[in-house]
Amino acid sequence: MHSRPARVTTLAPENFRSTVERRPVKIIAKGVGMDATSKLAAGSLSARLWQGSTPIRRAVLAGALSGFVSAGIGSRVVMRIIAALNPDRAGVMTDSNATVGVFSLGGTLSLFALGTTAGVLGGLAYLGLRRWLWVPPMWRGLAFACVTLFTIGQLLFEPANVDFQIFEPVLLIVALFAALFAVNGLVVAQALDRIHPETADSPHPWILRAASGFIVVVCLFSLVGLAGTLRTMVAESGTCYSARGGGNGCAVLTRDVAP
Repeated sequence: MHSRPARVTTLAPENFRSTVERRPVKIIAKGVGMDATSKLAAGSLSARLWQGSTPIRRAVLAGALSGFVSAGIGSRVVMRIIAALNPDRAGVMTDSNATVGVFSLGGTLSLFALGTTAGVLGGLAYLGLRRWLWVPPMWRGLAFACVTLFTIGQLLFEPANVDFQIFEPVLLIVALFAALFAVNGLVVAQALDRIHPETADSPHPWILRAASGFIVVVCLFSLVGLAGTLRTMVAESGTCYSARGGGNGCAVLTRDVAP
């Protein structure tokens, strides 16, 4: 007895297309309720945003490191040096409500947090300014330190801050704090230039020179103002014995304290 061969039924191309058209396939993202196309588009947008923020994220990281080192640890070291240079001021109140010679864990942590936050802003500033600093790459850190010292430094070296009237010698104190600007500039430049180097494309030389010239002019004007500020600070140094705290001026004048 002979067996019959199996019958294979084929579907004509036009019938196959009509079957597919009658039964559309819709892919639903499990648990989300959005189709696969929208999900891929959202993922692609997130990836582009994350990739585009790479320079900012790296600048924040480099700035946080430099701020913690210079404005955090560095400021604490400078304060200890100032206290050692002025042993007769032990126990007096400073303009920031601190007591000279008394270690405060809360005050130290606050100083570290403030320094790190300021460093983040400095890192973002360096990211935007470094291509306009018309100096060789190895000098960018010091150039950025000069820019920040002659601009932001005006806020730090304020004659109304009675701490500069309490502690001496005022020029040495100013030099110590100015050195922290140099440390910050060197650290942030080395860190950011290493983890996120400057792109190869550069602005037109004339644009670069104009921007650099503008920065130099601003720094020169700030330097003149800083010189006048230092003159006032030197004239008033040693006139205050203790501060009221909270930026409220001098509480006890030096001439009112018995020798």
